[in-house]
Amino acid sequence: MSQQELLAQVRDWAIWDDTYEFIEGNYPGYTDTNFSQQMFEEMRYQLMAFFDAEGDVHFLAGLNPATSQYQTCYTVERECRWMSVLIRTMQTSIKEDPEQGKSSLYAGTTPLMVASNPILRTDESGPPQGWLFKVRPMDDAWLSIIEDYTGLPTTLSMEQGGSNNDTTITISGNTIKAQRYLAVYPNNEHIVLGTQLNRTSYLASLETFRYVLLWTVCLMLLVIGLVLLLLERIILTPLRALTQFTQQASVDIKGSSNLLRRGDEIGLLARAFQEQFKHQQQLNAELIELSTHDPLTGLPNRRLFDQRLREVINIALTTDQPVSVMMIDIDHFKLFNDHYGHPEGDKCLQRVAQTMHDIATAHGFFIARTGGEEFSAMLPATTTTQAMEKSQALSHAIDQLKYPHPKSPVASYVTVSIGISQLHVEGVMTPSGLMTAADQALYAAKAAGRHCAKVYARSLANEPFSSHNTLP
Repeated sequence: MSQQELLAQVRDWAIWDDTYEFIEGNYPGYTDTNFSQQMFEEMRYQLMAFFDAEGDVHFLAGLNPATSQYQTCYTVERECRWMSVLIRTMQTSIKEDPEQGKSSLYAGTTPLMVASNPILRTDESGPPQGWLFKVRPMDDAWLSIIEDYTGLPTTLSMEQGGSNNDTTITISGNTIKAQRYLAVYPNNEHIVLGTQLNRTSYLASLETFRYVLLWTVCLMLLVIGLVLLLLERIILTPLRALTQFTQQASVDIKGSSNLLRRGDEIGLLARAFQEQFKHQQQLNAELIELSTHDPLTGLPNRRLFDQRLREVINIALTTDQPVSVMMIDIDHFKLFNDHYGHPEGDKCLQRVAQTMHDIATAHGFFIARTGGEEFSAMLPATTTTQAMEKSQALSHAIDQLKYPHPKSPVASYVTVSIGISQLHVEGVMTPSGLMTAADQALYAAKAAGRHCAKVYARSLANEPFSSHNTLP
């Protein structure tokens, strides 16, 4: 519809490689492929003119304005003679401005909108090999499009004089008339594009528009208020409840039952969160169990034992309560594994560990697996004398298993050796110091022949056999 649109269309065609090949004579099927009466009618073209590098006509195609017949020519003779005035004007334009790439208005019985561009390769390299012009009539059909677009009655006429792009506005009574003068190439004429507006109708329409606008605003405010209310009741309030539900990390919070019973997406989310939360709790419990317990025996592992021992010692140092520990080792367990194999060794460890757990539960102390065949026990508020009594009960229970160990030099069944130490005794004040002392006592029990319990004393460093209390 506009000059800019027509100029863009002619530029697209002019810098197309197919057009470049056609103007050089290397594309004989170009016209049959790209031109037809239907195309000209749909694009509202009157004429397309191709000129070679010397400005001579190369090919012409258009709709005869007198007959509306589609015609193609290579000269402006015979049936294409109606194009001759336009072609001469285009050739004059090429001589004046070979660069082209512009849009102009031409005079005629029907004013014409003309756009042109040099013909180049798609990458715009090299000199132009010719020129392409497209012509669109500014006829009644064009005016109808303008009127449909603006909603105003539009007139088009030719006049002498006037200034290019000059606009005049005249008011006569209730009528406002506006005219725009558009220069025509190459004459001193101007196309006058005009419209008029009835002030009474305009003011009435403006007042009506104001009322419509006011009612529209009021209706919009009402709708917005209603939407916000519905949004608050249907979405925001349930979402806040869902947020509270998730932040509490509990399925028993106030109002959760109503939330879970909802049949919409929020209820679905709440139920999904509840299931996910329960599953997460289960996974957390399993993770804690795995991180703090020995997977083979089910007893607490060294990590949990060390943590509990630090807590008990901190309390004991504050309350001045005794704390004892035991280190327990299965005698000659390597020989058991070498003889029976590791699967049987694992079964033996499980049986011994269960027995230790039962004794620890009955006598109120904490036991853990802290090594391969090594176990540690923590006895809060227990002296070494009391610890020795409990170690005897522990060793006796394992003896009662009579778990076969034919390769043991100590007995024909599985036995244990035990080292005992106590906080505050012989200057022991820390968890690591307490366990080191128990380890030295265990070493003394092994050196004394195993299947016995020894209590740590400083003399163990030089006389490991002088410790007392051998298990029966």
